[in-house]
Amino acid sequence: MRKAFVFAICLGALMLGSLSCGGSVRSPQSEEGGIEETQLQSAPQPTVTAFPTPPPLEFVPQAPPKDGDLAAIVLYANSMQPLFVDAGAILERDGEILKASEDGNDAVLCDGRLAADNVSMQKIINEVRAIQPPQDASVVHDLVLQSGDAWIEALDNVGEFCRTGKQLYKIPAVLKFWEAGATLQDAGNRFWILILATGAEDWVQR
Repeated sequence: MRKAFVFAICLGALMLGSLSCGGSVRSPQSEEGGIEETQLQSAPQPTVTAFPTPPPLEFVPQAPPKDGDLAAIVLYANSMQPLFVDAGAILERDGEILKASEDGNDAVLCDGRLAADNVSMQKIINEVRAIQPPQDASVVHDLVLQSGDAWIEALDNVGEFCRTGKQLYKIPAVLKFWEAGATLQDAGNRFWILILATGAEDWVQR
């Protein structure tokens, strides 16, 4: 999961850089109405640093707590961790596809893989919405939902590009992809910091 997060953030920076190297690009409004061009160089740059995931345990822990705040954290963490892993795998896979689309290789954006991942991400986000986080995990939960919404918006823009062939949809797709990756990284960092701070790491799968 960590590899996927870091990969996406680095990829987002590379893609923004490669797009901005071509000079200015027109926003959707400028293509339609001749409004001034905008520079991608003004786009925000990644600032999130990965928090190291604790290694798997080398021993069998005692039975997890059955009630109380710690029990709620353990239950939440074990519900969310598989979804973090699945989202990270999708992020890494889609990042490779977006990277392959550089230099005008637009066909890879429209071969059905991103569309399928969009459906998968929507299912993950629906599962996340169905989980009730404990109060201490509310920030983590909100960040995961924000990341998923940005991801879906990015792939919706890709879908519009494939439908219309208009290049203007590729720029917001890349920006939203970066936002999704950075936000998911932040959520993952806060997730593991919370687990360690509460002493729940012995009972959280990884």
